[in-house]
Amino acid sequence: SSNVAGCSAVYGRGGVVVADNSGAVSITSSNVAGCSADVSGGVVSAYQSESLSVAGVAFINNRADFSDSVLSLNTIEQTSISNASFTGSGGVTIQTFNSPINWDCRLGSWMPTE
Repeated sequence: SSNVAGCSAVYGRGGVVVADNSGAVSITSSNVAGCSADVSGGVVSAYQSESLSVAGVAFINNRADFSDSVLSLNTIEQTSISNASFTGSGGVTIQTFNSPINWDCRLGSWMPTE
């Protein structure tokens, strides 16, 4: 597992990853906290790419100033999200344009536990 914290894209997109016209991109077994972008995709901004896979990732307090999104996906052929959590981000967590998402949500696991 890995921890990514405090990354930013000033005057740009994708505080951690920008994937334009790329192949497969995956983020797995990670904690991503306090990352930001001035435009869109506080963590990921992807445009016309093959696929994005997110598995076992905790997104904590990430943001984008203009679109207010953690993930910004535009014309992505395939996106899958499983065992991921988004906390403290506010606004729009995932912004999509022509990008279907296969989201594996275990019933009730998206709710905070006491």
